[in-house]
Amino acid sequence: MRIKQIELNGFKSFMERTVLELPAGVTAVVGPNGCGKSNIVDAIRWVLGEQSPRHLRGEAMEDVIFTGNTENGPLGMAEVALLLEREEADFARGEPDGEGEAAADGLPPELATASEILVSRRYFRSGESEYAINRAPCRLKDITELFLGTGVGTKAYAIIEQGRVDQLINAKPEELRLFIEEAAGTTRFRSRKVAAERKMERTRENLLRVQDILRELERQMASLERQARRAEEYHRIKQELRELDLRVMAVRQRSWSAEVAALSERLAALQAEEAASAEAIRQRRGASDEAHAARATNEERLRAVEGELTAERLAAAEAQARSEGLTERGRELAARAAESGSEAERIAVRLAELARETAALRTEVDRLSAELPKAEAACAEAEGHLEALAHAGAPLERAVEEGKDALLDDLAEEARLRNLAEALRQRRDDLDGRRRRLEDEQRALGERLHANARASEAARAAIGRLEGERARLMAERQTLGELQRTLGAEETAQLAVLEQARAEATQLRSRADSLRELQARYEGCTRGVASLVGRAPGAAALLASVLRVPKDLERAVAAALGTRLAQVVVPDTAAAIDAVDWLTGTSGGSATVLPREAERRAAVIVPPGPRLVDRIEVEPQHWALVEALLGCVLLATDLDEALKLWRGADHAVTVVTPRGEAIDPLGAVTGGSEPPLEETLLARARELRELEGAHAASRERLAAEERVLAERRARAAEAARAIAAADGRLHALDVDRVAAEKDRERLEAEREQIAAELEAGALEAGGLAGEDGAVAGELAVLDERRTGAAAAVAEQRARLGERQAALTEWRARHVDAERRRTEAAVRAAAASERLRAVQADVSHAAATAADMSERLATAERHVTEATAGATAAERDAAAAAEARARAAARGATLGAERERLLVAIADAAATASADDVAERAARERLEAAREERARLDVTMTERRLALEHLATQLAERYGLGPEALADVPPADDGQDDERAARVEALRARLARLGDVNPAALTELEELRGRHEFLVGQRTDLERSLDDLRRTITKLIRTSRRRFEETFAAANEKLAEVFPKLFPGGKARLEQSEPEEGGEPGVEIVVQPAGKKLQSLGLLSGGEKALTAVALILSLFLIRPTPFCLLDEVDAPLDEANIGRFNQLIQDMAMGSQFVLITHNRRTMEAADTLYGITMEQAGVSKVVSVRLRAAA
Repeated sequence: MRIKQIELNGFKSFMERTVLELPAGVTAVVGPNGCGKSNIVDAIRWVLGEQSPRHLRGEAMEDVIFTGNTENGPLGMAEVALLLEREEADFARGEPDGEGEAAADGLPPELATASEILVSRRYFRSGESEYAINRAPCRLKDITELFLGTGVGTKAYAIIEQGRVDQLINAKPEELRLFIEEAAGTTRFRSRKVAAERKMERTRENLLRVQDILRELERQMASLERQARRAEEYHRIKQELRELDLRVMAVRQRSWSAEVAALSERLAALQAEEAASAEAIRQRRGASDEAHAARATNEERLRAVEGELTAERLAAAEAQARSEGLTERGRELAARAAESGSEAERIAVRLAELARETAALRTEVDRLSAELPKAEAACAEAEGHLEALAHAGAPLERAVEEGKDALLDDLAEEARLRNLAEALRQRRDDLDGRRRRLEDEQRALGERLHANARASEAARAAIGRLEGERARLMAERQTLGELQRTLGAEETAQLAVLEQARAEATQLRSRADSLRELQARYEGCTRGVASLVGRAPGAAALLASVLRVPKDLERAVAAALGTRLAQVVVPDTAAAIDAVDWLTGTSGGSATVLPREAERRAAVIVPPGPRLVDRIEVEPQHWALVEALLGCVLLATDLDEALKLWRGADHAVTVVTPRGEAIDPLGAVTGGSEPPLEETLLARARELRELEGAHAASRERLAAEERVLAERRARAAEAARAIAAADGRLHALDVDRVAAEKDRERLEAEREQIAAELEAGALEAGGLAGEDGAVAGELAVLDERRTGAAAAVAEQRARLGERQAALTEWRARHVDAERRRTEAAVRAAAASERLRAVQADVSHAAATAADMSERLATAERHVTEATAGATAAERDAAAAAEARARAAARGATLGAERERLLVAIADAAATASADDVAERAARERLEAAREERARLDVTMTERRLALEHLATQLAERYGLGPEALADVPPADDGQDDERAARVEALRARLARLGDVNPAALTELEELRGRHEFLVGQRTDLERSLDDLRRTITKLIRTSRRRFEETFAAANEKLAEVFPKLFPGGKARLEQSEPEEGGEPGVEIVVQPAGKKLQSLGLLSGGEKALTAVALILSLFLIRPTPFCLLDEVDAPLDEANIGRFNQLIQDMAMGSQFVLITHNRRTMEAADTLYGITMEQAGVSKVVSVRLRAAA
């Protein structure tokens, strides 16, 4: 049996009808990922009967229907049709095996000779499924059984995907055993075993039901035997119930009265407790107000301290700025002193050099004296120029020093203003934060106030609504109480009517049963008639039983028919002969049998006059017979009229009268005062019909009265439930009203507190706004001053730069003048012939020495002045630092005061919080006392209502007043609960007793007959269970034998196949230890070439896949499946393994059909047929090409 064709329509991505022809050999289906290749495998699995959406890669079965895309809507149905072609080998396997079971495909007889089988399945979005074999509707079970034992199925090895290979590799031994069982063909035995077990379970259930019915019948039989004693038991229970009920009512009355008194005392105590709690609330509220006042005072002082602290911080910042400016000036003066010291050192060095030069020149005075005049003139000129430059440089140096001093002063002022502005901005930020927090608090308080107002209004409305609802419920409960009393009286009256109706029904049933018994014994008939009716072959009935005769005509009919009324009616003459033969054969007596085919005789001549047959009712099938018997019988009012009718007839007639007088065709007259026996048969049948009608009417009346009683009881129960519900609602309303009052009071107190907090917040907001305005004004002034200070600093920097540039230029010119003066002196000395030159040089050196000494003195003076200025700057900086320290100390003192005030404020807040907690605790005690009082009020009301209800029950049940319970002696034995339970038990027993049944004996006999019948049924069921056990044992034995045979064969084949995939390797199957009550599992043990024996889990992915394939191929070699689908099984294999895998598939394709889903090019090349699947339109799969190897 191979797949010839598969047709998909609306299945998953195959929106349009798609047909794939699958020839023998190897067919490969290829295409890109996600194009729908695997949907073909899912379709075959689905049409074979797969019921799990998960195995079809979905979440629900509806997922198999095309879901639509952007261009096409979803479809309403999915259909797959699989056309299977049977081969000669399939017919050969149809012969029975040694166990008497068909070893073929499990086909039913009507398909055993079919050459093709079409299996189809449909699924609709409504959830309906349709299955068909050769287009004939069938069950899922039929399709499943079609493939049992063939290796083909949703869980067999005919469909293997990559995940399924992994499942096979990772399968437990018990799961792996299923593959071997499928190859052994024992799955059908398992299915039959399961069916037998289910049938045995159903048989057990039937047996249990029969046993339950038998037990029920036995209980009913015992009940019937007890019914005769129930009347006496009823009166005894009634008397005992009255005595115990009065005792219980008396105990409850005394207990509830005492409880009412205790509740009154407790309510008085609760009122006193409420007063004490209210006083405690008042005291705690006063203490809390004092704590809040103290907190407000400390907060005001805190704001003053914070203002002083801010001023001190500003003073400290200003002192810090002065200190920094003076420190900077000290550094400048120290730098100037260092510079002047360096210049003095240079001048001293120069003086030493001049002294050495003078000593050298004095030795050459004669040689230089000739050039002296020119040298002196040049030297005088250079000296004049140098002096002019010296006088011009002093103002420049003073201007630079003054510029630096002014710049330092401006920088100090700018830093002081910047620090002050920063402090003010920080103060504004603090004020803004406090303002935002206050606004948030005010906004939250406003929202709380609005919410409080709404809640207060809702609470007041709820209180009003609850009070109105309570008044309405009180009126409704009063109305319900009156209705309950009225319904109780109506129920009592209805019970009397019902008892009368039951008595009438019982009387009618007894009379009807007696008549049925007489009729069943065929009293007044011969023994043959009694033996024949109901026992002879064919339908037989007494003639008197098929006639419906009015009471006033019973004697007339009896006179007309006579003994025929006791004759037996059968369908035809053959039945009549059979009946007579039966009587003869059974010696059952004699009887006259009337066939209903009397119409075939001579036609009845209808005489003129009133006919008796026209006054009789009869069933249509008996009409012809009755017409033949009574068609010529006339009815007269009396004997005289009968004689006239007889004489006036033109042919032979019989005339009868209602009194039973008759004139036959011969003129014989029959009559008298004794009624004939035949009249009794008619009267009995008529009376039985009347009794049955009357009994039916009585049952209807009884049912109607019972419905009325049930309706009244239901109304009474509904009224009781309504009263209980009203009481519950009243209690709930009282509780809700108390809660609403409590909420209203709480909301009013909360509203007052919120209003006070809002007022305080408004005052604080005003203070913050004023303070923020003052700080903003100060900040604006500081910003203007900072702008001016910054401009002054920039201007001073520019002036200082200009002055420093001029001083630098002067110094360069002064150095140049000195150089020129020295060169002139040298030239003069050279011109004065060495002497005059030396003398000039000496003079020049003296002048230079004098100048250098003057400059040295000037430099030393500058050092002294700079050092003094630096010392003064340091002294001023120290004074500024001391001022800053004093400001810091004052700030620390104010900070400590601020911390003390914060602690005091926190203490005041804690005190206020503690007082608030104490106040809330007092309020909670007050609310608890109020809630308990409300609860006790409800309990008090319940107990009073219970006493009223007790008085009502006493009056309704026994017609007594509450004072009558005072005469009931108290019982101190502690058995009140037992007496109450006894009362309920007695009422239950009275309800269970019901009416006395006078026909108990007859019913008991009927039950005994039924009991005997069911005992026989139980015996049959027990015998059937034994047969099923033997069948199951036989199936288990056969399955185990076949499994062992297949297991051995699979082991043998696996030893042959495994080396082909693993050259040099070995593998075998082993049975594991079975679990308790189970079958042993199957494990695979593998030994690749050059490796030790190891379990399957230690192999690589490709080795695992090849091992699984080796096992599957081994099962193929034992018992090949008709076809096999492999979905990307070759994915984990490398090139070498792919070649061996494809070779094995080609070898096995000689006997089985293979369909491969693959992406591997070598597998495509090995295929005989190639299908390409693509998805030209999103979500819609399409077959685009077919290539046969012959075409290639």
